[in-house]
Amino acid sequence: MESADLIQLMDQIEEKKIGWDVVEEKVKVSHDILKLYAQSGPVPVTLINNLKKLVEEGAE
Repeated sequence: MESADLIQLMDQIEEKKIGWDVVEEKVKVSHDILKLYAQSGPVPVTLINNLKKLVEEGAE
């Protein structure tokens, strides 16, 4: 997937005020790695799907 998709999801996470500690726990990827993917390109589909699911569900 494209970095733009990841950036959009990261923005939605910020808007919903979901803590990055919660995101890291749910998707098993650190915030630093997410930022690297956002800058450098192809993002694994499973990561995008997990983030989409997290945004839809909220922090819970």
